[in-house]
Amino acid sequence: MPSSASETRTKRKRLGEPSGDHLSSGNGELIDHTELISDRDVHKTCYLIKPSGTTRKKAKRNHPFISLDQSIPETDSHVAHRWKLYTTTMANVQEKIERILNDADESTLQRVWKYVTSTQDYDEDAYPQLPVGLVLAGANISNHARLFTNMSKYIEEREGQKVATAVVTLRDASNLRDVLRKIIDQVVGQRKSDDEDEITAPINTVTQSDQTDKRLSYDLDLLVVWLLKHESVQKIVVIVQDADGSEGNLLPEVIRMLFLYRNRLPFVLLLGIATTLPVFNSKIPKRTMRMIDFEVFDVLRSDDGLTRLLDEIMLSSSTQLLLGPNLFRSLMRRYNNHTKNLETFTLAFQHANMTHFFANPLSIMLAPPPAIAQSKNHIVALRTLPSFKSYIDDLMSKEDCDIEQIRKLLTDPTSLVSFVGSCQQQFYEFISGQSTALNLLDVLQDASSIYCSTTVKRTRAEFYADAITGKLKGSPLVREIILFITKMSAATIDNLARLIDQQFDKNSVIRMMKDSWNISTNSGKGSHSKLISNISKSIRDFLDANLNPYTDIVFHELFVFDAVSLCENVFAPKFRATIEKALMQPSYYLGQPLETPVFERPFISVAHTLYRESGLLINIYDYWTAFHQTLAGNNDTETTDNASLTAPNEDHNDSDLIASTPSQSTFSESQTLALFYKAMSELKYLGFLKETSGKRGGNKATVAVLQKMVWDGL
Repeated sequence: MPSSASETRTKRKRLGEPSGDHLSSGNGELIDHTELISDRDVHKTCYLIKPSGTTRKKAKRNHPFISLDQSIPETDSHVAHRWKLYTTTMANVQEKIERILNDADESTLQRVWKYVTSTQDYDEDAYPQLPVGLVLAGANISNHARLFTNMSKYIEEREGQKVATAVVTLRDASNLRDVLRKIIDQVVGQRKSDDEDEITAPINTVTQSDQTDKRLSYDLDLLVVWLLKHESVQKIVVIVQDADGSEGNLLPEVIRMLFLYRNRLPFVLLLGIATTLPVFNSKIPKRTMRMIDFEVFDVLRSDDGLTRLLDEIMLSSSTQLLLGPNLFRSLMRRYNNHTKNLETFTLAFQHANMTHFFANPLSIMLAPPPAIAQSKNHIVALRTLPSFKSYIDDLMSKEDCDIEQIRKLLTDPTSLVSFVGSCQQQFYEFISGQSTALNLLDVLQDASSIYCSTTVKRTRAEFYADAITGKLKGSPLVREIILFITKMSAATIDNLARLIDQQFDKNSVIRMMKDSWNISTNSGKGSHSKLISNISKSIRDFLDANLNPYTDIVFHELFVFDAVSLCENVFAPKFRATIEKALMQPSYYLGQPLETPVFERPFISVAHTLYRESGLLINIYDYWTAFHQTLAGNNDTETTDNASLTAPNEDHNDSDLIASTPSQSTFSESQTLALFYKAMSELKYLGFLKETSGKRGGNKATVAVLQKMVWDGL
């Protein structure tokens, strides 16, 4: 008897079909699909269908972007130009981001490097303890990999052949042997390019002459032999990323083993700690703490990196795309409440840029190709943007409106593309003004905080969203700063001038504005009052002129990306909600109509529907009975396997063949039971169920039941 319905259908003779296609069996022979597959081919695991005739050639693309035909029909050249624009923009951004991330940990890396080079030579009498550096890297473990990888590179670049490093993680090692094997492989692997033969020999045997004295791959004597052949190596730095994340005595065993070899191998151990120093000390035995001489390095995380990211990338002169206020607030809320990780913030920023260029066909207008004026689809889309419509309405509402200019913008594509270029130039001026205004507010806060200790300084990141939306213009904070200016003394004015000279270059607008104050000519009470009035007026006018909202720029939809809905689920994905939606409404993902019958849904979806309708404990037999009845529907499924899988007679036509093919609603009981076990196993794998046992009434007998692990909607 065949084992499945699919195997039976494979064996059947196919009638009335063209003979153009062939089947290739497991041994490579071609089989015409109109021929009956014999019993010798039943054991074949797969068949390759090779269609006859010429196949349609697919269009070749050397980039992942696709044509967005549903919004604006694009040509292949437009899509390729969007991809090129994205790559060139992100190449410059990526370079700056890498520099900012590396500089954020510069002070810590320098202190660790000095500690490594300052440790004494290994000698049991002169230096009886193992040198250990405790790096307090913070609770955000997602940032540890980059930090300690950069630490290893930083030490190697400055010491060259004098230092060999190894970076290991204890969570990937099950025992001490795995840790020692990783240390040996990484240290020895750094010098493979120098002498390949010298490396492979010590791992397998100690010497070529003594083939019987074999060393194991985790024996530290291999490093002793290797160190004798590399006399230039003065230090072996072992970096453990997750020192407080190991289970059992693995870390104390590693420390003890390195301590025992301290007189033969120049080990320096660096331990990455995600918790605090007291918590780490409580996990290490006292006898192990007596073996080490440690120094603590605290990785100070500040908002300087985020400020640099705003200045050098988001508000720089080369900015192509500006993050909108809603999206930026979402990123800052996640940064402050959850991650506190600059690297995560930069990844979110890069994803926002990628989404804009991928999902917006009008992003091509940031650097339009010469023939873009001939694309009617893009021109029509530009004229339908809300900012352009508002601009035309404002022009029409004026009494002395320029009808000729409006006619050109509405009818001439070349004039419209030229107008987009002028709007882009206005956007660059807006970015420059915003950056200078935020820098000035930063300086004014520093000047006021010197004489007012209660003033809480706000960072530039906290100003960003309110600044680009115009909410900062005339805000209470700005009024408070202007009020402070009106009360400045002569010493305060001199201090403000000094801060401006430090923060702004000679050709900046702020420096020229400061020169116009004529501070050096101040003498007398009347002159001081006039100077104060001049300073406050110039600063107020400058802030009012540069803290305008970005919505005043025509075509700001091209230069500002604020689609929170496109990015929020990527930054903080909700896996459980997605899985539950897929199980409850599989038609969203399978392309089925919403009114699809229950028995035509995936079997795990049927089992999940019954799961949601049950209580905390589910009797397995009741679960199976409800599953069976749901699939059976109104059909009689009490048929045997032989009756449901009987091959049709060769005299039957094609309609009879199709009618005799079993469907989900005509599965036999044994087949339905197998599908039920499969669906139940998948729900257990997803974490919805677990097996347990319960009492049956007052009897002592137990019955197998399932317990709910996840409640829907929580």
